[in-house]
Amino acid sequence: MTEFTVDLHNYPEGGSVFRRTAVRGIIERQGKYLLVREKYGDYKFPGGGAEPGKTLEETLLREVREETGYTVAAGSLKKWGVVTERRRGLSADMVEMESHYFFCQVEGPAAKQKLDEYEEEHGFCPVWAALPEALEQNRRAEKEQAELCARGESPIPWVTRDRMVIERLLKDGGQP
Repeated sequence: MTEFTVDLHNYPEGGSVFRRTAVRGIIERQGKYLLVREKYGDYKFPGGGAEPGKTLEETLLREVREETGYTVAAGSLKKWGVVTERRRGLSADMVEMESHYFFCQVEGPAAKQKLDEYEEEHGFCPVWAALPEALEQNRRAEKEQAELCARGESPIPWVTRDRMVIERLLKDGGQP
């Protein structure tokens, strides 16, 4: 299992901390990956925060369905790894996000997305993309957002995390 930490060091030491657990899907079909592209041109893995009382698996099924319209195939989940992310927060001095990544498959045609207001504002759009293409776009977006990110003001704080996940997947062959 892969484990690593993304620490942006852009938060005050000893300040308040908001901790969140999230789950994200790594979904491959014929050499392309189901990703969510948004208005800044970056790609992210579909997923989101776990709600109290819900398992990681239940959260992943819900989040993939909401963000992409696809249904995760029963019994297809296989843990890839955990990425701990530390960065400046909005409601607290620091956000510590623990993202659990799972390989999984989807079935059937995509239904209509069920995006929340934030996701609508960011123009979340499901796409099947090759990892090298997604990596190039995320590097570009990360570079464009570097100054904002250093101040904790980037509208796409996940871009570094998912860029690093894509790099690891490419290094490891991108398969379970």
